[in-house]
Amino acid sequence: MKYLNRFMKWYLGENDVEKEPPKDGFFRILYLVVNFPGKMLMINLVFIITCIPLITIPSAWAALCAFTGKMFLKGYDFTLEDYLAEFKEGFVKKLVLGIIGFAVIFYGYYLMSLAGNYKALSDNISYMIIMGAGCVIFGTGTLFSVWTFVMAAHLRLGLSGIIKNAAILLILEWKSSLKLIIYTTIYLFIILAFMPYSILVPMIIGNSLYSLICSSIICPVIKRRITDPYEEAVTPSTPTY
Repeated sequence: MKYLNRFMKWYLGENDVEKEPPKDGFFRILYLVVNFPGKMLMINLVFIITCIPLITIPSAWAALCAFTGKMFLKGYDFTLEDYLAEFKEGFVKKLVLGIIGFAVIFYGYYLMSLAGNYKALSDNISYMIIMGAGCVIFGTGTLFSVWTFVMAAHLRLGLSGIIKNAAILLILEWKSSLKLIIYTTIYLFIILAFMPYSILVPMIIGNSLYSLICSSIICPVIKRRITDPYEEAVTPSTPTY
């Protein structure tokens, strides 16, 4: 019974030893995954359930980004009720963002598939041009989707504001965008290389872990580029005499 209680405390993140957790980076992600696996598994399951009507996938993804983003920034104070509230908030806006992102990603995938026809005809020049264009468009669509949904989860901006800020930041913060591309490529490679067994990864923890990684990259940028300057601008300065 003692070991069962210890296991459940670890599983739910109720640790007896208080210590300063890592503030950011890989060790922050590792700390959250190791100390709160129950919450990661739970929110992953809730995300899958809320995606069952396909039209709700954009809202579910934004809610997942809100959950993992708050988890990364503040610990674990974002509850299931908060997830559901975020899921219902701005449904149409998130649906439009999802349609735009999906359209760009699908067009990139279409071009990459089309390039295979030219390779079969031994037209290597056309193959490289179309495949290159497809990869660029696919990657751009992926970056656009990740940036917009994390921003939609943490900023109360209109549709045009989300799109404009995401487009600017994914270029200005090119190092962050490069990290997102690398992590996304690794994630997709693992899923595709080990199919059908790898389907268990997103079913168990893959979605929440990927969202946590994306949030760990984008949330600090949002804080540094948007929220902190805004708070400094609206906070009245104290006069000195």
